[in-house]
Amino acid sequence: MQRRKFIKTACMGAACCVAGGSALLQGCGTAVYYAEYQLTGKRLAVEKSAFQYTTKKGELHERMFVLVKPTGAAFPISLYRTPEGYTACLMRCSHQACEVEVQGSRYACPCHGSEFDIYGTALNGPADQPLQTFKLEENETQIFILLP
Repeated sequence: MQRRKFIKTACMGAACCVAGGSALLQGCGTAVYYAEYQLTGKRLAVEKSAFQYTTKKGELHERMFVLVKPTGAAFPISLYRTPEGYTACLMRCSHQACEVEVQGSRYACPCHGSEFDIYGTALNGPADQPLQTFKLEENETQIFILLP
């Protein structure tokens, strides 16, 4: 094989890998959905229907979590579906107050690498304290996040 043909073939292969790889990585991301809410006193009400969405094909799917960011709040609150019901955590890392990100069934801090489970428990440091959690109440159609 001639040098010029080898370089051209190698560059084309690398370009295809980069283009295909970035498309695959985008497909692996966790979709973030900010739910609408109603604030009454110290109670944030979120409709349970916020956990459902319809695809372009008309199929009904369930979200694992939704985010709620009250007006003026520095950090959003995540509301996760669990086998027991729901759990809510402030998305503020207990280490140095960076905003954590949802990564599947965990929270990850992009600043220093701390990880937390969906209940807010610290799994990997440097954070050694849990995320702030909120008490919840619910009825047939709504979940209420009780603010401190």
